[in-house]
Amino acid sequence: MHCRICGTSKKVKYRRGPRMSLCPDCAAGTPKKATYEGFTKRYWADPALVSESIKREFYNDYKTSKCTLHEYIDATSSWIS
Repeated sequence: MHCRICGTSKKVKYRRGPRMSLCPDCAAGTPKKATYEGFTKRYWADPALVSESIKREFYNDYKTSKCTLHEYIDATSSWIS
């Protein structure tokens, strides 16, 4: 098993808060993660218009980041006026 963030195989275990396997160092800096359903509802304005593969790709990117959901949305989106 490897850490989903840094890739090490040392002292890696599944962490329930971040919802993935992490080493102690990455676990210390990774916040609790939203479920896929929660992420989809908050990230996409209209989830029905986005393909499942794109939604999964963004969710996987979010999960392996050290961002909260709010931070991830701010970092990866912009408002259209």
